[in-house]
Amino acid sequence: MVANSPETARAPWTSVGAILLAATLFGTTGTALAKGPPETDPWAAAALRLAVGGLFLSIIALRRLPRCRAHASWIIVGSLGVGGYQTCFFGATDRTGVAVAAVTTIGISPLASRLIGRIRGRRAPTRWWWVAAIVLGAGLVLQTMGRSSSTGSDTPNFETLGFVMALAAGLSYAIYTEAGSVLIERGVDSTASMAVIFGGGAIVTCPLLFVADTSWLTSTRGIWMILYQGVITLGFAYVAFGWGLKRLAPSVVIMLTILEPVIASILAVVVLDESPSSAAVVGGLLVFAGLPLAGLSAGRSRSTVDT
Repeated sequence: MVANSPETARAPWTSVGAILLAATLFGTTGTALAKGPPETDPWAAAALRLAVGGLFLSIIALRRLPRCRAHASWIIVGSLGVGGYQTCFFGATDRTGVAVAAVTTIGISPLASRLIGRIRGRRAPTRWWWVAAIVLGAGLVLQTMGRSSSTGSDTPNFETLGFVMALAAGLSYAIYTEAGSVLIERGVDSTASMAVIFGGGAIVTCPLLFVADTSWLTSTRGIWMILYQGVITLGFAYVAFGWGLKRLAPSVVIMLTILEPVIASILAVVVLDESPSSAAVVGGLLVFAGLPLAGLSAGRSRSTVDT
């Protein structure tokens, strides 16, 4: 194999682009939920998003799914992570607002990923990862502190429970990203790995549909919202996410998805009529400045001990 070939050199940056595309689609999730029927139940929406998205991914990767059966333990771990993420994030969005939920969830996930990587024996991040962490972290803090109430509309107030749910969502995000990475390392196709853990997540969360209010699904607005959530923000997004995860370490992938809350914040201003403060704007600019630094840290660690 020829080291430092043009194809090898381009691969990490192509993967970085795939993750940034996925993060952009992720960033539309909260706004799409907010633009759904006013009576939308966040728990039902989370479960239905997984069902639609998991089915979509399974159809795409249908022929490659049988290879996943040998890795049941990691599929279960990933499925539990997906179920926890979906329910906690949608619940946090309902209680704290779109931008705060996204910023908190994505803000805690790189630290959780680093902790998981340390436990599993992955190499320590490069210097660029730490520089990016400082810049991106500062941007997230400014975004959180700088958010102001929407102009002419009611924005959900900060709630402790919602904040805790966002933290739990960030931890769950790190868990299923690690599970997906391990499946890919063991030879599972990237889209198939996403299909099985999100299909499993749909099974984990389906009991919510028996207790949550689903009456809003009778409206055309509700149906289109769930289709968009499942096919675009989950299906297409996780095809790109899985493709990027083939060549990038989980800690780098999660670092790059810090773009998500910036997209969420921009949409909150443009679509939901929220008004950002100067601090929030500076925070967003810092995040954009930190993304290339995170890209410089791109590299795949294969020092994991498979257990």
